[in-house]
Amino acid sequence: MISKRKSRKNIRQFLVDTNLFIAAVKNPKKETKSLRLLLELINDTNVILIGNEFLIMEMEKYAKVFESDRGKEILHKLIDKMKVVDVDEKFLHICKPYFPEDELIDIYHAATCLQDSATLITNDKHFDKINTDKIIEVWSISKTIKEFEI
Repeated sequence: MISKRKSRKNIRQFLVDTNLFIAAVKNPKKETKSLRLLLELINDTNVILIGNEFLIMEMEKYAKVFESDRGKEILHKLIDKMKVVDVDEKFLHICKPYFPEDELIDIYHAATCLQDSATLITNDKHFDKINTDKIIEVWSISKTIKEFEI
């Protein structure tokens, strides 16, 4: 019998940044590695997806821009799986110095990851310094694809 403690070790938490969502749905007829990765993250029972209200708003905006049924379907699956975090002010204060003032949404994404000990999946270079300083863990899309053997 496997103990709950041991099985919980395999569970990872991720925040999927909008650029992975865009890469996955921008060309609905093409099955890209980004699309396969996103579907794997949605379907993997050892993965918890977290987010915040701003992340959902961003993804909804891009789902409309690309006007694809596949994009809307993936968005609904993401939202259904996503644990939406109400970010505590103290985590915003910790993350704020790492971003320009006009990158409020990125501050929220970083604070969400910090608060819930999640890894951020993004290709956005705004997160390089906060990753280097080990405030949060950040994986590029290509690193995540390798980690999940997509």
